[in-house]
Amino acid sequence: MANSIELFKKNAPELLDKVYQQISTTSDFDIDGDLVKAGANANEIVVPILEMDGLADYDRNSGYIDGDVRLTNETVKYNYERGRKLRTDTIDNEETGGVILANLSSEFVRTKVVPEVDAVRYAKYSSLENITDVAEEGIEYKTGDEVLKALEDAMVELDNAEVPEEDRHLRISPTLLSLAEFVSRTTNNDILKRFASIKKVAKKRFQTKIELLSGKDSDGERIGGYILVDDTYKLTTDTSVVDGKVYFTKSGDKYIKVDNPIDSNITNYYEIDKVGSRDINFMIIHKPALLQYTKHAKMKIFTPEEDQDGDDYKMNYRLYGLNDSYVNKRAGIAVSHK
Repeated sequence: MANSIELFKKNAPELLDKVYQQISTTSDFDIDGDLVKAGANANEIVVPILEMDGLADYDRNSGYIDGDVRLTNETVKYNYERGRKLRTDTIDNEETGGVILANLSSEFVRTKVVPEVDAVRYAKYSSLENITDVAEEGIEYKTGDEVLKALEDAMVELDNAEVPEEDRHLRISPTLLSLAEFVSRTTNNDILKRFASIKKVAKKRFQTKIELLSGKDSDGERIGGYILVDDTYKLTTDTSVVDGKVYFTKSGDKYIKVDNPIDSNITNYYEIDKVGSRDINFMIIHKPALLQYTKHAKMKIFTPEEDQDGDDYKMNYRLYGLNDSYVNKRAGIAVSHK
């Protein structure tokens, strides 16, 4: 058993990296570490940004007008840091033939780490300023034709923003991808084949906003992970119904949409104060627009002999990285949400 544990500890990093690559829907967007360098502080990196002047008049007598090329270094702080310590009793592990320890790490990465990492990234990218928002107030698609038309329109918006056609990736809800694939193959191929990759994203990962749980007993959040964010409401201050505005009535702790609001009931109406999570329909991401970099993703395994507090196998996992985008390339991120 001891030899197998040592072998597991040695191979765990490579095995877990493969799990991440296979299960994550955002791993395609990781940037090469050679493109970044450490900042003055340990919690930041320096990213090179190239800018240059445009064309100028050409004079047949004096020739070319000088222009400038500017290579600046943008300092960006890491914005994602999480960790967890898990333990399993040595007897429990031995009685299962080592199954617990063998599966603990890969299952943790597959079911806990990757879903959260994906969710954090999509929520971050979809909330950035100056991205291409297909419908700011939200939209729903009922047919495959509507989905394909929306994708085509979004691609045109990226074209008009002069986002390069290559390296555009589609992330889409399973339901909408199924609808699109049922449309005639000719139409389907004209649009879907234009993406560098297509991956469907489970609903819980594909949200405009999430809340990370601390994992602390004192916060009542021991389970850790993340949750969706509810809308918050407030009593409206309107004195009469505003045409097109959505109002709600309150029943217990639930808010119910008013289909036909009337002035005489306006004092009982609520409106949304802060918008919570919204399902994302699809995202089109131009990979060079993103600053997605994992500085540290490490798992440490400790044997019962190394456990000074008990007789357990302990697994420590820590993740530290950056999920952001270049400010001048955000038009290359298109989002459609409900």
